[in-house]
Amino acid sequence: MDTADFVKAFNEAMTHDDIDAVMKLWSPDGEWVVMATGETFKGLDKIRELATRSVAARTHGAGEGLLPFNVFTDTEGTKLIWEYVHKAVVTDKWPASTNRPAPGTTIEIPIILSCDIQDGKLTKIREYFDFLTVTEPGNHHYLYK
Repeated sequence: MDTADFVKAFNEAMTHDDIDAVMKLWSPDGEWVVMATGETFKGLDKIRELATRSVAARTHGAGEGLLPFNVFTDTEGTKLIWEYVHKAVVTDKWPASTNRPAPGTTIEIPIILSCDIQDGKLTKIREYFDFLTVTEPGNHHYLYK
């Protein structure tokens, strides 16, 4: 699969919560790292578990979902950056046991996925987002003020 086809397949799978399609894009020994929490999901079973739990944790109404706005690759097709806003409503299946938004809470989280690709398959995703945006929506936290 060439880079353009890979990006198209990735966009389609992610924006439609198509877990089976996402899983087809992964290398068997792939790794997804949630940088905000330090959690690592290695191998297809753990990545599928992460995806399944993530999809169950929220619902999307009209105008909501994973909304990519900045998608690009390097010239070699080994890196994909997928920047998006995730607009959703939290369900009672939110995975965290502490610091969890109440079910029914509307969230809007800017997220960046930094993806490594080898031989047309994902080998690693590093997911970056501001954890406090999720756990304390509307509260500002300053470092230099």
